[in-house]
Amino acid sequence: MKKVLSIICITLFGSYGISQGGMVINSGTQLVCQGDVKLVVTGDFVNNGVFNSGNEVMYFSGSNKQFIGGSGTNSFYGFELNNAAGLDLGSNVEVTNTLNLSNGHLDLTNFNMTLGGAINAVNGTPSESNMIVSSGSGEIRKRFTEAPVSDDSDAFIFPVGTNNTSNEYTPVIMNFQSANFGPDAYVSVHVEDAKNPFLGTDVTTYIDRNWTIEPNDMSDYNYEVKLYYTDEDLVLGPLIEGDITPVKYSNGTWYEPQGLIPDFPDAVEQGSAFIFASSNYMVWGDLTSFSVFGGAGGTGEPLPVELLSFSGKCQNQTSVLNWSTASEYNSAYFDIEKSENGFDWEVIHSVDAAGFSSSLVEYQYVDLNKFYNTSYYRLNQFDIDGRNEYYGPIEVSCEEQSRLMTFPNPSDASFSLLINDPRFLGEVNIKILDAHGKIVGFKELNVLEGVNVYPWNGNSLEEGMYFISLETPLNNVTLRHVVSE
Repeated sequence: MKKVLSIICITLFGSYGISQGGMVINSGTQLVCQGDVKLVVTGDFVNNGVFNSGNEVMYFSGSNKQFIGGSGTNSFYGFELNNAAGLDLGSNVEVTNTLNLSNGHLDLTNFNMTLGGAINAVNGTPSESNMIVSSGSGEIRKRFTEAPVSDDSDAFIFPVGTNNTSNEYTPVIMNFQSANFGPDAYVSVHVEDAKNPFLGTDVTTYIDRNWTIEPNDMSDYNYEVKLYYTDEDLVLGPLIEGDITPVKYSNGTWYEPQGLIPDFPDAVEQGSAFIFASSNYMVWGDLTSFSVFGGAGGTGEPLPVELLSFSGKCQNQTSVLNWSTASEYNSAYFDIEKSENGFDWEVIHSVDAAGFSSSLVEYQYVDLNKFYNTSYYRLNQFDIDGRNEYYGPIEVSCEEQSRLMTFPNPSDASFSLLINDPRFLGEVNIKILDAHGKIVGFKELNVLEGVNVYPWNGNSLEEGMYFISLETPLNNVTLRHVVSE
């Protein structure tokens, strides 16, 4: 644990002052900090000279809003914000080793905060009350130094949001699958509580939020991005949330996944994407360019089909899909597409549509292919003229609760995990991830045949949704668990 010392810095020349819990390094002063200690700052930090950082943590914990500025270079080894009133940047800041957001908004204003390659995650529990915001043009930048791996273990969460009219935490998760990183490689993120500025007024279903994500000194990259939004960001017009797909704009060109939006006929198709309406995020994978991201669902022109519902359930280890329409005009047929990962889709069946109808029409399809893992389904509706529209995706899980389950669910911080599944025998890795994808618990279990029950004492688990991942070299299943007080 870092010790709090009153004096950890010395001046090599010049002078500096301490006033009302803050620090001012005067012009012509060189201040050197040494030791594995915590420097508590309850006022402003103004550097007009030279600040040489050691292994200290700059701990900003005032009761009034704090400020970092000055004409000198502000580079810190560790940085922690624990001030409900927040902190504003008045100069660029670099943090090389640790960043902890305990409480309060860190407002970039018009300046940039750069995180070093050694920072693999932002500590604390970022939320609406403790996050990085920008009231101006400031960016949060993350340096990348090590070659990416193909799984999700090196995904980085940018804990950003906005506080224009209300506090909205809308993080960005970057996950490189491959890339060449130069010596000054970083990704910058800036989020605004506004519709993508390049979307026209004819687009009436959209997400009222945009993210500018840009690279520096890197090439040959392929990545996945998750973009979180809030319910307040949704402007649905005549469509539904599931009709929205991520789009991005760069140098006069629109990019969209798989040609999902008919109103962008000249857009360049890139990667695969879908929206998780229940969890308020869009995911877009296999990307090879950056730009200004947003979410859109078309112009809102009358569609051939007015879809009322699309749902699925597991019944006797088969997927039963149901959908209904309130009206149909010129509709030809529905293609049912299936995916095991949410990105790679195949048509498994076609169903004739009603053609012309102004009353309720109900459809059903039973997927007889038995499976245990979660599968995803979507509808691709075609009209007689060849126009098509996607609906979904939805997810259907045929995990039998008697074989893999947590109980009780919901629970307090302690619960039990039941495993009775031939796929999970021998060494099984168990990970608990919070709603932001951060690993908060891990165990290695030796699972035997039959019913296995493992108590889990999660005293550190706070109230919220958690994802419990069971992994072997051949199988991976994720369970949802709710912790409530």
